[in-house]
Amino acid sequence: MDIEQVERVVQLIERSQLQEMTIVEGGQSIKVVNSTNNSQRHRLPFEAGSGEKLAKDDSNESAQVCATHVGIVHLRADAVTDNLVKKGDRIEKGQTVCFIEELTRMLPVVSEHDGMVSDIVVEDGIGVEYGQPILDVIIH
Repeated sequence: MDIEQVERVVQLIERSQLQEMTIVEGGQSIKVVNSTNNSQRHRLPFEAGSGEKLAKDDSNESAQVCATHVGIVHLRADAVTDNLVKKGDRIEKGQTVCFIEELTRMLPVVSEHDGMVSDIVVEDGIGVEYGQPILDVIIH
């Protein structure tokens, strides 16, 4: 397995929701572990979970899905598909809701709650800071 093949495997794992994958070819093996979904690694002290902050709204239990990295937010998986989520969509815990392009990597942002998207706070292709709100979610 050459270095270009390894790089492609790493990129595919980073873009997916897989946690790890082992590839065996001939007498060699490689194990790729996706640590981008590790909630402890990206947790801020004021966050409710990986990429989410509780909103201060007493009428509904709600949360915000926030940027887990600094970079360019992509609401679509690629240039030809629709947004991963839209206002009014129901989302599940662990669902990828967008990607953040950090240098040369596309890092998924996943929801920590089941709920409904009440608003998309950012536009596709803009720069976001760590902890910046991306989606407003009404929690079920």
